[in-house]
Amino acid sequence: MDLRLFILRGQVLSLYRTALRTIRVAQPHIRDELKQQVRHEFVAHRSQADVIQIKYLLSEGRKKVKELDEMLCGVQTTLPR
Repeated sequence: MDLRLFILRGQVLSLYRTALRTIRVAQPHIRDELKQQVRHEFVAHRSQADVIQIKYLLSEGRKKVKELDEMLCGVQTTLPR
């Protein structure tokens, strides 16, 4: 495996773990659906070997996780406890 791909693989795995940690704060009834969506996105691009495309997907994934985090934190603060 090329060193660049090895490093990118680590970044992808880190993004996946971050996405799953972000989802943990979601309400139980939507948590499973979010997990399925995240997993589907990663599995759909599993065979990607182009470094430029992988970097693009990582960038888009980071944006989506950030948006998800902002959305879930907003939902959590507005729900009664």
